[in-house]
Amino acid sequence: AAKKFGHVFADSLSDISNTTLGFEKIFVINMPSRTDRRDATSLAAAASNLNIDFIEGVGGDSIPEAAFPPGGSADSIKQSPGIKGSWRSHMNALHTVVHQNLTTALIFEDDGDWDIRLRQQLHLFARASRLLTAGFDISQYPVETVTNPETPEKSIYNESSQNPISPTIISLPLSLLPATHSPHPYGDPASWDVLWLGHCGVAFPRPPETDKLSSKSIVLTHANDSTVPLPEYLRAHPFGPLDALAQSHPAHTRVYHRASGGALCTVAYAVSQRGARRLLHEFGVKKWSRIFDVEMGEWCAGSEASDERTCITSQPPIFSHHHPLGGESDIGGLGGGYARSVETKYVRKSVRMNLEALLRGAREEDLVDSGPGEGFCGEV
Repeated sequence: AAKKFGHVFADSLSDISNTTLGFEKIFVINMPSRTDRRDATSLAAAASNLNIDFIEGVGGDSIPEAAFPPGGSADSIKQSPGIKGSWRSHMNALHTVVHQNLTTALIFEDDGDWDIRLRQQLHLFARASRLLTAGFDISQYPVETVTNPETPEKSIYNESSQNPISPTIISLPLSLLPATHSPHPYGDPASWDVLWLGHCGVAFPRPPETDKLSSKSIVLTHANDSTVPLPEYLRAHPFGPLDALAQSHPAHTRVYHRASGGALCTVAYAVSQRGARRLLHEFGVKKWSRIFDVEMGEWCAGSEASDERTCITSQPPIFSHHHPLGGESDIGGLGGGYARSVETKYVRKSVRMNLEALLRGAREEDLVDSGPGEGFCGEV
């Protein structure tokens, strides 16, 4: 168990306190040339008592045309070297999960950042994930229905989800639901594919009409979460729109739900063995045409009854991109001037932003809070 910034929990939830956060392994994708990112990630992991393995990133120019899946569009080989390399790097990570026959694994990119209270966040996520993957009778509970602020004109997720936007959001506090017990921290790996823990924005569920009141549509909420920034800080980058969460729920609310509405950025995601096999087959063998995060978002949003995909996510994300001074992406940013300042969006007590203090042995209460809460003191 983590000795400094963790907690010990009941049943298999206690596995979240271990050095792999309850997953079998943690993999970090890193280009060999980016020793700066490798060093920073190693230090951040050490400060968080994490055991990580690096997956060597791939340069897009090194991929022969014959290696691209045959079912993709002609545009796939025209993508930039950064996009092609990112795709193949993620395929290599998924291949490793399949080859080693891992039950679960967490994969994140080498610019990923997280809150020092990561294990407490994942404990709550795991409680929600168990319920959302196993399903439960929602009719027994007092749900709240609010208007969904997303519109087709404002949504940036339409490229990664063809499902129609639901006009309402059906919410239920996680605290009202009974504790579940499972030998697996995040729920049975045979019942989920992806836990999308790190992204740069995700839409609310867009379930089929037949599932308007089920675990496929419900949004589980955790109020007064001290790791959630104020609403005005809930945006992926300075020039982007506010996330819908900033308008849909009270300040400092974290929500958990299916990722059927689309998502962007593969900052961090966990896969089950089932999920790794399905993704590797879909995008390594069958087809690939676009940047991988959009492809995975569209895959997660797929609603074919015979080929259901189960992807669970959190808003705000639990992992987020860190933008260090001069540390531009090898793939490409989300618009001009994206990373003009040193920051990590969505993360309050950031490990990367507090790295020097953590290496000196600073206590949690002495760390800098990068997502102001105006004196707010909640729980996690």
